[in-house]
Amino acid sequence: MANSIQGVGGSNSPAGQAQTAAASVKPIAERASQAGLDGTGARPVSDATDLSTLGNFVKSTTVAASSRSSFRPELVASLKSQIAAGDYHPDPSAVAARVAAAIRA
Repeated sequence: MANSIQGVGGSNSPAGQAQTAAASVKPIAERASQAGLDGTGARPVSDATDLSTLGNFVKSTTVAASSRSSFRPELVASLKSQIAAGDYHPDPSAVAARVAAAIRA
């Protein structure tokens, strides 16, 4: 008989199971609220975009590219060897035209 009396209010009885279920609903709801769930199990969607990060990347890349030297080691080595061999004879009018174009720019 003790078992049947204990079973009425125990966790195996319908009343005990209802109490256990009710006690566990609140923590589940609190965890869902803290996780940002809307009751459907889906997380809220955000349409936000951070363009400042992209803008900073483009700016830093542009600065880095513009600060690179136009020095071409292969061309310099070729010209040095031509000058050393006495084979370098630039066209004076072509040199003047390039200098004038560089000044205008």
